[in-house]
Amino acid sequence: MVKNYLKITFRSLRKHRIYSLINILGLSIGFICCLFIAIYVDDELKYDRFHSKADDIYRVTREFFSQDGSTSLHLSQIAPPFAEYFRADFPEMQKVCRIAFYGGTVEYEDKIFDEENFGFADAEIFEIFSFNFVAGDPQTALTEPGSVVISEEVAKRYFGTTEALNKVIRYSDQINFKVTGIIEKLPETSHFELELIGDFAPVQMFYGGRENMMKAWGSNNFSTYFLLNKEESIKSIDSRFPEFLTKHVAEDATEWNALHIQKMTDIHLRSNLDNEQGLNSDITYVYIFISIGLLILFIACINYMNLATARSANRAKEVGMRKVLGAGKSSLVGQFLTESIILVFVSIIIAIVIVGVTLPYFRQFTDRELFLDSSQLLSWLSIIVSIGIFVGVLAGSYPAFFLSSFSPLKVLKGKLGSGSKSSALRKVLVVVQFSISVVLIASTLIVFDQINYMANKNLGYQTEQMLTMRLSESIQEKYELFKNVLLEHPSIISIGSSRRIPSDQLLDSSGAEADIDGEMKAPEVVIKRLDTGYDFLETYGMEMAAGRWFSKSYGSDDTAAYVLNEEAVKTIGWKTNEEALGRSFTYGGRAGKVIGVSKNIHFESLRSDINPVVMFIPNESNKRFMSIKMKPQDVHQTISYIEEQWAGFSPKFPIDYRFLDDRFETLYQTEAQRSKLFTGFSFLAIFLACLGLLGLASFTVAQRTKEISIRKVLGASLQTILLVLSKEFLVLVLVSVIVAAPITWMFMSDWLNGYAYRIDMSLIPFFMAGLISVFIALSTIGSQTFKAATSNPVKGLRDE
Repeated sequence: MVKNYLKITFRSLRKHRIYSLINILGLSIGFICCLFIAIYVDDELKYDRFHSKADDIYRVTREFFSQDGSTSLHLSQIAPPFAEYFRADFPEMQKVCRIAFYGGTVEYEDKIFDEENFGFADAEIFEIFSFNFVAGDPQTALTEPGSVVISEEVAKRYFGTTEALNKVIRYSDQINFKVTGIIEKLPETSHFELELIGDFAPVQMFYGGRENMMKAWGSNNFSTYFLLNKEESIKSIDSRFPEFLTKHVAEDATEWNALHIQKMTDIHLRSNLDNEQGLNSDITYVYIFISIGLLILFIACINYMNLATARSANRAKEVGMRKVLGAGKSSLVGQFLTESIILVFVSIIIAIVIVGVTLPYFRQFTDRELFLDSSQLLSWLSIIVSIGIFVGVLAGSYPAFFLSSFSPLKVLKGKLGSGSKSSALRKVLVVVQFSISVVLIASTLIVFDQINYMANKNLGYQTEQMLTMRLSESIQEKYELFKNVLLEHPSIISIGSSRRIPSDQLLDSSGAEADIDGEMKAPEVVIKRLDTGYDFLETYGMEMAAGRWFSKSYGSDDTAAYVLNEEAVKTIGWKTNEEALGRSFTYGGRAGKVIGVSKNIHFESLRSDINPVVMFIPNESNKRFMSIKMKPQDVHQTISYIEEQWAGFSPKFPIDYRFLDDRFETLYQTEAQRSKLFTGFSFLAIFLACLGLLGLASFTVAQRTKEISIRKVLGASLQTILLVLSKEFLVLVLVSVIVAAPITWMFMSDWLNGYAYRIDMSLIPFFMAGLISVFIALSTIGSQTFKAATSNPVKGLRDE
C-alpha cells in the first residue's frame, strides 16, 4: 500500500511540475522563516542558561519612591553593605556575590589598554556562576588581595599567550594585580560581560576602608547575586526584606525604598530597570516572532490547500477512475495525505539546506551570534519531524477530503462539482492570508514611522557634530588648560563639561527642599541632578525659559546657584517659571537660590518621560565628560588634533570618544533591528499569500472557462472579461484590509504605549498596506486572467 502511494505520488509530482514547484517553494519559504525565527527565539530564551546553577541564581534590585508613592528609580544594582548583611540575616542565601563593573585602563610593560569589561567581585563569584577555567583554581583565584582573573582573549592581547599565570598588570595607574586564573570568554548569551575580574579588596580601598564602605547605603553601583538553597522558598526572603531594611538602613526605610528579587534567567527578557549592564530584550517580542513564524507557516499551508484544489479539475478523472476500479475513500485520503507529507519533507530538507548556507548572512542581518547548537541536534530533528508530519496532515487534509469526495459519475461526465461551501472556504482562506500580510505590512510601516520620529524629534539641544568623551583623572585636574588648548583649533566651536551626557540615564538624586509659600518643603516627586559646567548650555544650544544660566561673572554661581528645568518647576508647584526665580532651594544639604529655568529637553531615551531636573556647578571631580561642538568641515583633522592633545595631557589613559548621534542610534538599535526582521517577514508573508491567490485564480479560471468563452463569442471586450475575473479577487483583498485594520490598530497602539513620546497613528500606514496588497494581488492574478481572456473560445467550448 505504502509503496503504491509513493509510486503514485512521485508520478503525480513529475506530471504536474509547475504546481509541485510552486507548492515546494511556498512550503520551503514558510519553513525557512520558521527556522530562522526558531534560531532567533532560541537564542533569546537561552540567555544565562549556560550556568550550571542558573535556576537557583537570583539578583537583588532596589526601588526608590517619591513622596507621592510613585517609583522615582528602580535600580538593577544596590549598595555594597547589603551583601554582607544578607550573609548574616538570610541563611537561605547559600552564597552571595557583589560585582562592581568599573572598567578602566590596564598597563602591561609599555602597553596600555582601555578595558570596558573590568569588574571587581567577591570570591564567591566562581561558586555561583559557571566560569570555565583554562588555568588557575576557581576556589582560590580571588581569595588574596591583588588577584585578578582574565579571559583567554585578554591574555593573548596582553602577553601573546594564555600562559599568563602570576604575570603582573597595573590597573588605572594605581593598583598592581597578579594574574591568578585564565577563563574562557563568557558566551554572547550572558546578560553581563566580564573579561577581567579583580578581587574585592581594592573596592574597599576606594571607599576609604571597609568601615566606610559599610555606611555607603547610597552608593548603588553593585550588581548583587545570591545562590538559593533549593529547599528554601524565595517568598520567605522577600517577605522579610521590609524588616531587614528597617533594621539596617533606617527606621523609615520602607517609606522611601524597597528591595526586590529577580531570577537571573528572567533578566534578559523581563527586566529593563535603571542602570542595567546592557540593553535587554523583551519577552513580548519573543511571543510576536513566534506568532509571525506560525502565521507564515499557516499561510504556506493555505497555499497548498488552494493550489491542490485549483488543480482538482485535472485530477478529477483520476479520482473517478480509481473509485470506479474499487478504491475506497480512505485509500484516496491516504494517497493525498502521503503526497502532502512528502512535499512537506522535501520542503523541509530544502529549507534546512538554505538556512545552513544563509545563516552567516542572517547573523549579519540581526547582528547576533546565532548558531545551531550541535548538542541539541537530536531535539531539533525530532521537533522538525513532528512539525513536518503535523503540517503535512494539516495542509493535505482539506484537499484530501475534498478530492476524495468527488462523485465518479459526475467527474467522468466532465461535471466537476466543487460546491459552494468549498468555494467559500477557499475565499475565507485567502482573506485570512491577506489579512495576516496586511497586519504585518501596516505594523512594519508604523514601526518605521516611530523609529523615524525618534531619530528626527527635536530633543531640545544639538546632537550633530557633537563629540563626547570620558575624562581621565589627569585631564580633570588640568581641565581648564586642556579645554583652552582644544579651543585654539578653528573647527572647535564650544566645549562643555558634565557628570552625565545626553543619552545617559539620570540616576543621581539628593534630597530637595524648595520655598513654597514661605516654607521650605520637599517636592512630592524626586528631582534628578545634572552636574554641569559653565559652557554646557552654550555647547548644546539649550534654551532658557526664564532667568539666566551660570556665569563666572557671579561669584556664588558655583556654590549657591541652581537652574531647574520646566518639569521641576511644575513638580515643585510654582505656577510660572518666573515665579521660581530667586526662590530658596536646597539640594543635598547645599542651600542656594534658583537663578534660571531651562526649557525641557529629552536627556534620556524617548521611551522615558522627561524628569524634573536640577542643574548646578559641581566640584572638579564631577567633570566626568567633555562635550565638544565641532564644525562639520575637516572632522577627521579635528579629531586627530584632539587625540594629539589628549596624548600630551594624559599619556597613560587612552582616549575614549563617541559622537552623540551615534550614542542615540545605539539606544534605538534594538528597534531598528526588529523593524528589519518585521520588514523581511512581512514581504515573505505577502509573497506566500500571492501564491495562494494564484491558486484561487487558477481554480476560478478553470471553473469559468466555458463562461469566458461564451462571453467572448457574444462580443465581450478584453477589458470587460479582465474586470469580471479580477473583481472577485479585489473584493477579497479589500475585505482583508478591512479585517486587518482594527487588529493592527489595537496591536500597535499597545506597542506604542511603551514609549513616553510616540507618533499619532494615522490612516496612511493602513492605506499604504492596502495599496501594496492590491498592487501585488493584481500583478499576481494578471497573468492568469489575461491568459484566460485572450484564449481561443473554441477550445473552451469544444467539450459542449
